[in-house]
Amino acid sequence: MHKIKFIAPKYLIAPLALLGIESYPAESDTEAARQLEAIAQKREPALIFITERLAVDLKEEINKLNKKPDINVVLIPDNRGTTNMASEQINCLVKNSIGAEVIIRQ
Repeated sequence: MHKIKFIAPKYLIAPLALLGIESYPAESDTEAARQLEAIAQKREPALIFITERLAVDLKEEINKLNKKPDINVVLIPDNRGTTNMASEQINCLVKNSIGAEVIIRQ
């Protein structure tokens, strides 16, 4: 069974502990990298949510983890809004899974 884990600034994830969700506080990308490594070393199935702003410099690490069959890293916007990294990740996943790029025109 997958465990849900959140990596985000402490003020955003503090309430999640009440729901039984494992929270890993990180205020910088280096702390987030340390937390990602700690989660990966546990060798248990996990769904990891990380804020886009913390994930900016961690693209390589996130891509490596997403290639593992038991770990999925999902980018989410924080309280300051999106940086569009999550939509880029979704587009890449769709392109890899169906073999075509989906273009949305507004």
